[in-house]
Amino acid sequence: MKTGLLRRAVQASTFALIAAIPVLNRKGITVLMGSLYSLAIGPLRITDPLSGVQAMIASPAVDGVLLFSILIPVLPALIFGRVFCSWVCPQNTISEIFDYISERLGVKRFESLHLAVRSRYVIMACLLVSAPLAGFPVATLVSAPGIISVQTAKYIYEGAVGLELGLIGVIILFELFVVRRAWCNYICPVGSFLGIFRFGKTMKVAFAEDKQHSCSRCLACAKACRLGLDPMGKGLYPLCHNCGACIDACAKTRGGGGPLSFKF
Repeated sequence: MKTGLLRRAVQASTFALIAAIPVLNRKGITVLMGSLYSLAIGPLRITDPLSGVQAMIASPAVDGVLLFSILIPVLPALIFGRVFCSWVCPQNTISEIFDYISERLGVKRFESLHLAVRSRYVIMACLLVSAPLAGFPVATLVSAPGIISVQTAKYIYEGAVGLELGLIGVIILFELFVVRRAWCNYICPVGSFLGIFRFGKTMKVAFAEDKQHSCSRCLACAKACRLGLDPMGKGLYPLCHNCGACIDACAKTRGGGGPLSFKF
């Protein structure tokens, strides 16, 4: 199966899971509980690392269970990079859909804000510092995946949504008409925090030419990247979230393997 098809299946499964949890809970089935802020699978707890760290900073006590629940999503990030962002995050999926719609409509947008990559880390640092001052995980107020999952549950339970969902609407409209993929590229604190957990062996998109895998410079890989990155250039990380679209596009133009591939 191509990487793209597998990724779409995972993205669809994520939305199905987000909707299924409150439906099952209403029927008294509690093997799955929570949201993308904090998910419980039986006795296992999985917590959004940024929100979890903020909760620990805001509290003087160290919670061992919380710490372990934070480490569970950190481990895949260390091995596979920010695959949560490209394969699981519902906001990324929504942004990809509206990015495609914007292209089909021929909307003229800015491709970038000409901001340094460090801008996303400045936002993340401000959120971390604000936690002890506010006394609660401030990042939960701007965690798009958490908001989507919680508001989905709220709608299923109550038939209504909260004002928090307005943030998702703002992101969609801004990316649809103003700046392409602005949230994921320049703002998202959840993706920024996951991007910290990288080392030399973390999976990455590698460009390597040889006799069997030469590059024709067709730029199909760059056109396929929804974040506007050049897979053949430098500085691909920390923005690249290993979706694999560039690898599939490269292979398609060549009718087989190309110079782009995932490597550890």
